[in-house]
Amino acid sequence: MVDSNKIGSQLKTLRKSKNLTTQELANSVNVSQSYISRFENSRAIPDIDMLEEILKALDTDLSTFFSSDLQNVPEDLILLIDTVKTLSPEARIKLNEFLKLMKD
Repeated sequence: MVDSNKIGSQLKTLRKSKNLTTQELANSVNVSQSYISRFENSRAIPDIDMLEEILKALDTDLSTFFSSDLQNVPEDLILLIDTVKTLSPEARIKLNEFLKLMKD
């Protein structure tokens, strides 16, 4: 069974990680802002085709979205991962070195 609360929460987290408003996401998939809001607030579940379109606009796909590896990842970690993905290889190396210093 699909947990609509989890889907809505994950959609909201992904959207925020891309620094998009609900209006911007809605515009990119040609629906209303309130339509996106209903999904994020777990008042509705998108059909599979709409979910696929939303996920494409968020630079991900169905298999990644429903991956068991990501089901229990905290929101702050998802945001961090998405931010790191935007960095150049050199910046990622420097960030990794910095994080290693923080750990010690």
